[in-house]
Amino acid sequence: MSQYRPSTAVNPQRRRNRLFAAGVIVLAGAMLGIALIAFGCARLNRSASQPEPQVTFVPQVTIFAPQPTPTPQPALSNPSPNPPAVSTSVADPRGRIAGIDDFTCPNPRPAPSTFGFGIQSNWSVGDIGYWNSVMAEQLRLSWTRAKINWHEFEPERGKPFLFQYQLLDAFIGDANKKGLNIVLTITQPPQWTRVTPPKQPYHRPSPPEDFNEGVRFFSQIAARYKGCIQAIEVLNETNLDREWTVASGEIRAADYVEFLKVVVPPLRQIDPALIIIMAAPSPTGANIPGAVQDDFLYLEDFVKAGGLDYVDCIGVHLNGYNMPPDKRWDEGYNDPTARFRGPFDNPHHSWSLLSTIEGYRQRTSKPMCVTEFGWASTENLKRKDGTPVQGAPPGFDFALDNTEREQAEWIKRSIEIFRELGYVRFATVFNLDFIQKIGQNPDEPGGDPALYSVIRQDGSPRPAFEVLRDMPR
Repeated sequence: MSQYRPSTAVNPQRRRNRLFAAGVIVLAGAMLGIALIAFGCARLNRSASQPEPQVTFVPQVTIFAPQPTPTPQPALSNPSPNPPAVSTSVADPRGRIAGIDDFTCPNPRPAPSTFGFGIQSNWSVGDIGYWNSVMAEQLRLSWTRAKINWHEFEPERGKPFLFQYQLLDAFIGDANKKGLNIVLTITQPPQWTRVTPPKQPYHRPSPPEDFNEGVRFFSQIAARYKGCIQAIEVLNETNLDREWTVASGEIRAADYVEFLKVVVPPLRQIDPALIIIMAAPSPTGANIPGAVQDDFLYLEDFVKAGGLDYVDCIGVHLNGYNMPPDKRWDEGYNDPTARFRGPFDNPHHSWSLLSTIEGYRQRTSKPMCVTEFGWASTENLKRKDGTPVQGAPPGFDFALDNTEREQAEWIKRSIEIFRELGYVRFATVFNLDFIQKIGQNPDEPGGDPALYSVIRQDGSPRPAFEVLRDMPR
């Protein structure tokens, strides 16, 4: 068996060639190093005299989840004895925001004068263009509702989260071009606008304790999107402590009216055509001092405090529970098969869609804007791993009584009722797509929005989707 062995003899010519090549490499390296040092010095000199231009990301209409979010801030635990500093900033009269392009409404228009209906999408998550097309082209709806959580736009004083504004620009511009009318519900001010701590660390209650900050932010939104938004709901469910907490510890409609007195007049000046909506009360059926007030009593106090002078429409939220929409609370309706017995064993107006909206009208004589209504059903829903749901989240047992078909029929009948009443400006179903866009499963705490969605986890339509699509316009 032969074996190859390399020669150990030294060839003088080969050695000279190697030394020459090594010298060339060293010289080239030295020259490259000198060039890099010179380039670095030039950049440092330029940076010192003229900062590098900042590149701003401009999202397209099609934007996919997940989106970046600002770092959450802990809730206040020890209230300061001093109120927030009085704001000296004002919104730009055209809604300009430093760092991003100005917004121009593609097709400015006022709200339609005739009744219309729509749906709420979790607008900031997923493909904005796709979901707007579902609402406008597949479902052929005329309205959509978008909830604007103020703290997501201004998590720190003087530092707007530009990406969130760009998302809203994309959503509103695309929805407007596709013919959707838009109602914005503006709520949840950032922590830096408040001193009074929330009742629970996960609450983000209103109002900003310097009302001037409310004027600034509401005015900025109204000015930036003038002509593209047709209505603004000023805060949300202010008869609950998770949504309204002030230093006195009381829940009083008169305090909310004081906020409206400051915030609404500038909105009127910016856009006289804008529909101003009173924050929809929660139909609670309870009175617990400092925690919750019955919606009928809250409305009566709102009227006494002069609140009707500041709004064009009364906001209405109607959770259908497990009761059809055309049944009044006191007519003796009973479903003997229902597991959830609240509407039948403890009758109260808050269980009934029809009784609630009729009661609002009787107390205010104002038009109604139904910014949220719907029915929850667990039928045919699955968890994100594909397994069937194992019940309902805490507090939503009534969803176990409702079939998908009932959900659809009751949404349809509700829209017919709103049209027949004659004093409802518009109504938006809750909701289109939350089942795909929230982290919780439908049977987990916090997963309750999924029960109201008109699509399933896999995107297939529930009967309610088909009913909305096929309803006469």
